[in-house]
Amino acid sequence: MFYSHFESVGQELLVFINGYRGPKHDLELPNNQLHFKDPSGYWYKLDDTIIGRFKNTSAVYFDAHHPLSTSTHRTKLRVAKSYFFSRFCWLRKESRWVLNKEINENGFQQRVENGRLAGMELRKYLLAHPTNQIHFVCHSMGYAYMLGMIDVLAEENSFGKALILSPEGANTQGRDWSLFEEVWQYGARADEPKAHPIFWQDGIAPQQALVGIDLLPSGTKGGRVYIPDSYPRNHLGFIKSHHLAYYQWFELIQPGDFGYFTQ
Repeated sequence: MFYSHFESVGQELLVFINGYRGPKHDLELPNNQLHFKDPSGYWYKLDDTIIGRFKNTSAVYFDAHHPLSTSTHRTKLRVAKSYFFSRFCWLRKESRWVLNKEINENGFQQRVENGRLAGMELRKYLLAHPTNQIHFVCHSMGYAYMLGMIDVLAEENSFGKALILSPEGANTQGRDWSLFEEVWQYGARADEPKAHPIFWQDGIAPQQALVGIDLLPSGTKGGRVYIPDSYPRNHLGFIKSHHLAYYQWFELIQPGDFGYFTQ
């Protein structure tokens, strides 16, 4: 693909990678093509908020939607059962019979491999439009896809921020996060001593720590950032704690707060 039609390019690049786009699209596979605008309205303008934190930076988008079979849920029936049981579960600790957390290595790796194809596509773009630094923003299934892109791009490029929103299968694989200036994992308060009751947790992508994020200097190079305890409880739950339509809490993180990022 020839990219000469793009009107301008900043010195740095923001790469947005979306996740699952819903049951209507379940069987679709990504085409791993680069877009200059959000191709499906997935980001609910949260991308505009993030872009506003960066100066002299351009944005591109990749669609990392994969079938549900590649997730920890594996089937729609397992999603339905998990949703039903979570509605009545006020436990705070892990509960395998409620949330589907079992690693799906094959499905995760399928997303990584498509991410590598996307990385090759982005590398072609960078040959014509060199950039000083690449920042990544991914949500849900986009996490595995991002790892594949990192595999392709790491040797030839400098990485800035990795903003990882409600990652799916976060405990399946990680990468060398020291390649980045900062790595932040945002999501429901789960898988830790002060976890919210499962009733309020993310059931779409049950949250667990990214592999290796605990090795980063906390507060300086990254860490896990949770939905604030002050956030309205009617904005939490199996779907709401995951969906970007309810991610307004992300914008409540102010300068000086843990997890606040800027260029």
